[in-house]
Amino acid sequence: MRTLTSLFCVSFFALSLIALAPAAASTDNLSDAEVMAKAQLFVTEMADEAIGILTIHKTREGREKGFRELLERRANMRRIARFSLGQFARQISDEDFETYQALLNEMIVKVYANRLGEYSDERVVVGTGQTKKRNFIISSKIEFANGRQPIPIDWWLVREKNGSFTLFDVRVLGVWMAQEQRDSFSSVLKNNKGDIDTLLEHIRQQVITEPING
Repeated sequence: MRTLTSLFCVSFFALSLIALAPAAASTDNLSDAEVMAKAQLFVTEMADEAIGILTIHKTREGREKGFRELLERRANMRRIARFSLGQFARQISDEDFETYQALLNEMIVKVYANRLGEYSDERVVVGTGQTKKRNFIISSKIEFANGRQPIPIDWWLVREKNGSFTLFDVRVLGVWMAQEQRDSFSSVLKNNKGDIDTLLEHIRQQVITEPING
């Protein structure tokens, strides 16, 4: 029986790969099979880079610096941040959104730096995919070097107008992570009459209290 702690750690391992997406080549004039192969390669490259950075950076400071740089260069966090606000995304001011985006980025960086070191000796095996219009769901699994039971991961990619791919969400053990974050933030906002400052403080406290493990 899995614990909440193990689900949390593995979930953030999967989410860490959002930050590692290299710029994708154009997929114009490709067959459906070729586009799907590009989507699968996109996931494979993300996984390889994620495990690579976890292997290279052994200290909290090193991992934090590495993930922060990767987030700045690679991640489409703005779209995910908008989505995670749910219906409240229409109500937040531009100034508050920028503060929210910065806090969300920092929260994710702290989690990466403090909780992902144990996954440096694992690998992600990419499987089959399915598509509907511009949306691609790519299956995969984490295989553990110690023989632990593999963990399934599904990747929700979006094919952009220029033919490149971006990652929209990750499903770990049946839970779509960005959607779960949206539910959590929406709950905070609904319980506080839509007060954005309360949500910002909620995220700020998560950043401050993130444990130091290395």
